Amino acid sequence: MMRLKKWHGLLVVVVSLAVFGCAAGTMQMGSNSEIPGAAGAAKLHRTKNGNTQITLSVKHLAPPDKVTTGTSVYVVWVQGLESGAQAQNMGALRVNDNLTGTMEAVTPLHGFELFLTAEAAQTVTYPSGNHLLPLHYSGS
Repeated sequence: MMRLKKWHGLLVVVVSLAVFGCAAGTMQMGSNSEIPGAAGAAKLHRTKNGNTQITLSVKHLAPPDKVTTGTSVYVVWVQGLESGAQAQNMGALRVNDNLTGTMEAVTPLHGFELFLTAEAAQTVTYPSGNHLLPLHYSGS
């Protein structure tokens, strides 16, 4: 009976990790013809309260006004996978003089599309430009 309880406890831990997951890992973002040299990666981690922590890093990303005239900032978006889901502005991604940038964001979504757009202002409520460095995360 003691051996069975030990295995039951181990099974509970394994199932908990599978269901709640400690980390989804690092995923490479897609490429675009508008920014052919740019590369991005997103580290995705499930938080204790069930949200998804996103740590985004990019390199070789040209300033936004070099990609789209009249823009000054990259905005990071997440959009749920269900049909008709609206994109949510997660904030600005600033690119430094070395053409690198990082940002962190949290979303309650477990599966989503993650992408950047070049925008005139970081407060936009709808993506107006091309989806840059797209990433599809199914939540698993």
